[in-house]
Amino acid sequence: MKAAKLAEELAEFWFSAIAGADWEGRLKILQEIDAQLLADLEKRSDYEAVWSVFVAAVIERLGAPPVTNAAQAKVYALSSNERHRGVADAWVARGVSGGQPITRVEDGDRRRYPRQRVNAISEIWVSGRAASCRIIDLSQGGARVVAEDVEPVKGTAVRLAVPSSGVRDATVVFRNRLGIGLEFSDSPQAA
Repeated sequence: MKAAKLAEELAEFWFSAIAGADWEGRLKILQEIDAQLLADLEKRSDYEAVWSVFVAAVIERLGAPPVTNAAQAKVYALSSNERHRGVADAWVARGVSGGQPITRVEDGDRRRYPRQRVNAISEIWVSGRAASCRIIDLSQGGARVVAEDVEPVKGTAVRLAVPSSGVRDATVVFRNRLGIGLEFSDSPQAA
């Protein structure tokens, strides 16, 4: 399977439906495509190789307009394109920027550890309850995840299954429109 080719074909096929919706509608359509793509592709690695490239291709076909709302920022955060994700992060970091659109990242990353963008399905445990999540970015010191079934508040202790690193204990340091920020409090453990 050629991931880039499949991503482009999907973007071409779905573009008219996505382009005709507002950003809330686009996000809903993409969530449906995401679920179907995950079910259709036999290997999780194939899915992960296609999904974020598909989202990037859709954004580029839309002309990569400035981020002006939360739904649009969520879509941009799913892209394989570093610029798209940076714009989404900047929009959130500015507290919705007083209504001003954000087209580029102006400030450098101020994190202690360099982060790696990932798009991995995983599992998070909140108060002993397991829920599926998607790891958006990951560093030595923490991660940002998106989880639909749990809404832990700042300070909540959680556990996160980190691909190729095992299960990590963490504390919620923020929760916003683009996900849940976690700070790791331990060394990796075997899953």
